[in-house]
Amino acid sequence: MSKGSRRPHPPDALRGEAEQEMAETTPVDLERLTHDEILAVVHELEVHKIELKLQNEELRQAQLAAEASNERYRNLYDSAPTGYLTLDFDGRIIEANQSISLTLNIPHSRLIGSRLSEFVAAHSQDRWHLARRALMEGRARTDLTLELVSGQGGTIDTQVVGMSLSARAPGSGAIHLALIDVTDLRRTERALQSAVAAATLAEERERRQLAADLHDDAGQLLSLASLKLHALGDATEMERGARTVELEELLVEIRRRISSLSFQLSPPLLHDVGLIATVQWLAEDLKTSYGLTVKIIEEQELKLDENVRVTFYRAVRELLINVVKHSGVKEARLRISLEGRMARIAVEDSGVGMPPTAKRYGFGLLALRERVEQLGGSLEIRGTPGAGTTVVVSLPTRPFPDDQGDAR
Repeated sequence: MSKGSRRPHPPDALRGEAEQEMAETTPVDLERLTHDEILAVVHELEVHKIELKLQNEELRQAQLAAEASNERYRNLYDSAPTGYLTLDFDGRIIEANQSISLTLNIPHSRLIGSRLSEFVAAHSQDRWHLARRALMEGRARTDLTLELVSGQGGTIDTQVVGMSLSARAPGSGAIHLALIDVTDLRRTERALQSAVAAATLAEERERRQLAADLHDDAGQLLSLASLKLHALGDATEMERGARTVELEELLVEIRRRISSLSFQLSPPLLHDVGLIATVQWLAEDLKTSYGLTVKIIEEQELKLDENVRVTFYRAVRELLINVVKHSGVKEARLRISLEGRMARIAVEDSGVGMPPTAKRYGFGLLALRERVEQLGGSLEIRGTPGAGTTVVVSLPTRPFPDDQGDAR
């Protein structure tokens, strides 16, 4: 190897090579060397001395770079948001980063040397046991969900990805695990499932209410019309005219009530004209059906997404019917306003009132709150016993700004 192409070697290896080279080299008789030859040998030694210094400096720089790289790796390892664990094949933790220590709220010193199974919830033990055995038997990768127990006794849902590195010696090796805290994700999933269940129950409740309205209202009138129709066949000539008029009037009333019920469920006005006109029609219908007078304040037609418009209408209908059922008064006020990107409706009454945390209105109000919150809005109840109640529903005018279609 030429002098210019020499590479640094570890000190022990370099010493061994030097000793071997000296043993194979014939000793030089300095007494027989001329002055110039001695100067050449000294020069060669000086060159080797400089080369050794350069190699030593290269070694030192390489060592510093390795230490810096190791320090960067250690900092990344400890500060990573993902928890990392290394286990031996007995399941004991031999290495752990700070993230898993913070997640479990357990001191790092307590983790090292402990079995991971000590921190696995009882109902996840079998799953962990099977996963560890599969990794020990050579499965390259496994992915599972475990519930861990924190130092405070709470449970943490974690997504675990495991890899196994086998060693040559039987029974030795290491298991590397990456753990991600998915507790918030699981909580969100459960909340979403509850919301879906609530929406399903709300739909079922509306179906039952519709069935009851049809049976108690139109159904009974139809039964009465059927009886009158049969009676018409037995009537005399003088009675037939009057009974025919009664039957016609009854059929007109049936048609009116069915139309009213259909309008209440999904009024065409809401899609063709707008929210204000639909609310005005609803107020008139409630005046006719229940004797409730609704005063609409600050009438302002809003440009709303169709989902918002339909939700506002259903909210107004639900809240006004609640006034009829629970307030003890026959008058309500409705305010419709726009503040920035938020549209608001407020239904007020001066009735018996209710505490803000009360659940008197039952499942209908709960389902309405779920629907409003799904669209990015809020529902607020302001009530004091004996001083009336105000319910405010707020929704963004366009809850889905990324939608390409315009429902207006």
